[in-house]
Amino acid sequence: MAYKKGEKVETGIWHLADSKLYLAEVNYTNPSTGHRDRKRKTTHRLDLARDWRKTQAADALRKDIRREKRQRAIPFKTFSAEYLEKWSRLEKKPSSYKRDGYSVDRLKEYFGRKSITVISRKDVERYVAHRRQTVSKATTNRELCCLKNMIRKAVDWEYLTINPAWGVKQAKEEPKEFDYLTLDEVDRLLESCLPHLKTFLILAIYTGLRKGELFGLEWRDVDLTKDNRGMITVRDTKNHETRYIPMNKKVRQAIENHPKRIVDGKVCDAIFCNEKGRPLKDPRTAFRTSLDDAGIERHVRVHDLRHTFASHLVMKGVDMRSVAKLMGHKDIKVTMRYSHLAPEHLQAAVDSLETREQKGRKQA
Repeated sequence: MAYKKGEKVETGIWHLADSKLYLAEVNYTNPSTGHRDRKRKTTHRLDLARDWRKTQAADALRKDIRREKRQRAIPFKTFSAEYLEKWSRLEKKPSSYKRDGYSVDRLKEYFGRKSITVISRKDVERYVAHRRQTVSKATTNRELCCLKNMIRKAVDWEYLTINPAWGVKQAKEEPKEFDYLTLDEVDRLLESCLPHLKTFLILAIYTGLRKGELFGLEWRDVDLTKDNRGMITVRDTKNHETRYIPMNKKVRQAIENHPKRIVDGKVCDAIFCNEKGRPLKDPRTAFRTSLDDAGIERHVRVHDLRHTFASHLVMKGVDMRSVAKLMGHKDIKVTMRYSHLAPEHLQAAVDSLETREQKGRKQA
C-alpha cells in the first residue's frame, strides 16, 4: 500500500497527508538476504506509533547483530572450496566427490563472487532455468542437488540461518533406456570371455552387484557355509546399507575356483585385485574384447550386466519387492522400470480374474 507522507512529527514518524493517522517507519537489514528493508505502520495515536517504532527498531538491531555474528559475507567461490575439502571429500565416495566437483565448477560460473548470504530462492530458480536451456534435466538436477547440500551445510556451520534453496523442486526425469543380454548372449559371453574376467562376469550377471560393489568385495564377505549354497555380504553400497545376496550354483562354483592372490606372503583381502594386491577399478577394455569374441557387436556396458540380472528375474516372474531387495533399491519406483518385461506374468494375473468368474458360473 502506498502512503503519502505529510508533516514530519519526529524521526521516523509523519502525519499522513489528508488524514488524521500517523505513519511510523523503520529501516533495517534483512538477515536472510543482506538487503535493506522497510516496515511501516499506521495508527491514530502518536504514543502507539512511537511504541511500535521503538519495538521494531530494537528487533531490527538484534537481527543486525545476529547477522554480523552468523552471516559473514563469504563469497560463493570461497565457500564452495571449503565445502569440497571439508565435507564432500571426507564424507562422500570418490565418485560422488568427483561429481560434486563438476557441479561446483558450473555453480561458480553463475554465482561467481556473490556472497552466500545474499543468494535468494529467486536466484536458485533463475540458475535452474538458465541451465535447463543448455543441459539435460538430469544434469540440472544433479547441480541443484549439490547446491542444496552446500547451502544446507552452510546453515549447519552457522554461516546462514535459512536455506534459500529449500523447496526448489527438481525436474521430473524420464527413465533412461537400458540394455541387457539375452540368455544366449550370456552363455556366449561366459564361454568366450578372457579367463581372468570370468568370475567377475558371473558375479555381475547372477548377483546384480554394481561395479563398485564387485570391486569392493573381500574374501570375508563370502560365506560358503550358508544354507549349502553360500551368501554374499555387500557392505560398501550406494545406499550405505548392508545387503545380503544368496549364491546360486554358478556363483558358488566360480568363487570356489577363483584363485586367491598372494602378495608378500599374505592372501589379499580383495577378491578382484591386480598383481600388487590392489583392488581392480575398470575392466572396460577386457570387457569389450570379451563382447567382441562372443559376437556381441552393440554397445553394452558393464552396468548393463546388472540390468541383465534384474531383467531376467522379472521375466521369470519374480515379484518386484524381491527384485528391489536384491538390487538394493530404496524406492520401488526404480525397480518398476523393469515391469514391462513381465507381460506374460501380468497377463496371467488378469486371466486369473476370468478363471474365477467361470468357476462362479459353473457353481451357479
